[in-house]
Amino acid sequence: MIVRAAPDAGRTPTVALISDEPREFEAAFRQVSRSAFLLARQLGRSTEEAQDIVQEAALRGWRYRTTRKGEFRPWFLTIVYRLSCRRTPSWLPLPPHWDRPAADTFTSSIDPQLVAALRELPVRQRAALWLRYCDDMSVADVAGIMNCSDTAAKQLLLRGRDALRARHKARVKEEPT
Repeated sequence: MIVRAAPDAGRTPTVALISDEPREFEAAFRQVSRSAFLLARQLGRSTEEAQDIVQEAALRGWRYRTTRKGEFRPWFLTIVYRLSCRRTPSWLPLPPHWDRPAADTFTSSIDPQLVAALRELPVRQRAALWLRYCDDMSVADVAGIMNCSDTAAKQLLLRGRDALRARHKARVKEEPT
């Protein structure tokens, strides 16, 4: 059974997964999969890596679904965040008949200058800002996903906003008028 809270204006509806039904897990996963993919992308992963991470997170989520406490969305994004922060083994040899990966063609509706500025930030600040402002998560959920206290999450958000503001002012000064 899936229980949905009444959606607030402009916010993503919350989904609480109550049973172990595969269909209900799939429905909850479908609602959060786009956010999970975009989080992995914001943490510096390529399109293919982000898709692999979301798939791995879905497998882990299904395997450990009985250990989940609270809402599905923050719990699942926590799995994606932790998988995205792990080092990718670059030493794995590819079979000789495999082609090189195609160029990354992912496009975002977010301002490209903002995305470029976000990518210059440290990973934890970038993740905190993305979760808070692009995924519209509460500070408590951001702290839970990033495995830190609410105060530490607020500090990451503050430092990230300050760094973005400084980068924006520097770019405005550089641009000829």
